[in-house]
Amino acid sequence: MDTYQAIISKRDIRHYTDKPIDDEVLQRVLQAGRMAGTAKNEENNRFILVDDQGVQDSLALAGDFAAWIGSSALIIGFAAPASSIRLFDVGRQAQNMMVAAHAEGLATCPVTLQHPDKARAAVGLPDDWEMPMVITLGWPVEEVPDSPLKRERVSIDELVRRNTWS
Repeated sequence: MDTYQAIISKRDIRHYTDKPIDDEVLQRVLQAGRMAGTAKNEENNRFILVDDQGVQDSLALAGDFAAWIGSSALIIGFAAPASSIRLFDVGRQAQNMMVAAHAEGLATCPVTLQHPDKARAAVGLPDDWEMPMVITLGWPVEEVPDSPLKRERVSIDELVRRNTWS
């Protein structure tokens, strides 16, 4: 699968098999996240890999829409010192990882964690660190159900403006 095809065909999927993820595949996904650029090249973010079911269940309580995340083989958290977290960097790393995972045949979904204290407690982060989001990772079930939110994408003509709004 070429890069463009990986980007335009990737879906957020929340239904996984229990098949484990090979270490070699996981390393490529992590490397894709590692290679994302960061503001001022500071590389403040750290990845927390969560495959323990108890920790996954605790982490599910940190998001308002995260009850399902414990069904994935792995959750990857994005953590950084609260004083230097940059959500744009987190998003770049997450997107790189999700596209790389998709190219490997894995399914992913990004999840925002709205309750920082619960996220911090779930994975044992220091008090001055935050983990604002995670991605789930796993092999998709054979028949992935359509999302109840599925709709047509906004057209390019509606999406793009040139120079000014009008």
